[in-house]
Amino acid sequence: MAPSLSLVKPIGGAVEAGELPAVQIVRAAAGDAAATRALVLTYQRRLFAYVARMLGRDRAAYVEDACQTTLLKAFRALPSFEVDGPAKLSTWLFTIATRVCIDELRKPRRLVEPLDDDVLLAASGDVAGAPASAEAVAIERALRRRVERAVAALPPDLRATFVLRVVAELDVKETARALEVDDGTVKSRLSRARDQIRAYVGEV
Repeated sequence: MAPSLSLVKPIGGAVEAGELPAVQIVRAAAGDAAATRALVLTYQRRLFAYVARMLGRDRAAYVEDACQTTLLKAFRALPSFEVDGPAKLSTWLFTIATRVCIDELRKPRRLVEPLDDDVLLAASGDVAGAPASAEAVAIERALRRRVERAVAALPPDLRATFVLRVVAELDVKETARALEVDDGTVKSRLSRARDQIRAYVGEV
């Protein structure tokens, strides 16, 4: 049985985004607590960003639950993950997260509190830079909301493709592996997703 998989809040960004070493993956699969924690720390931010974008504001209250479910499913299946296989662990995790999100999106719509803008900024991996004027911040947030609504309006397959390619920045082959489709399908879905988003908010 896997140890507790509560999301860990990183302190000072001690863990850089990347892939967990193979030896750590093997240890985590065997139930090693330190390796389990390392895995959560390594991938939780990317998973949260992906799940938050997939579920959107109207299901914001379920983002953390979906991340927990993804990690639980991943740890149960981790012994079957091929460390020397073609897929990165992050790609494999996105595959699981996609299924979890689609299951959630198929449920009747539930009204919840919207996700705070600052949380969405953090989920996107944005880093605070030079101070901006109140007007610039307001314009930026309004644009973000329009884009978020446009992405949320996409069918789940197009939404997953767009978020993996554009937000998570996976390449075409990694996105194809995560979604278990071919490269051509990824390109086609991405083109359709962008067309629909442009129609909603203009050029992005």
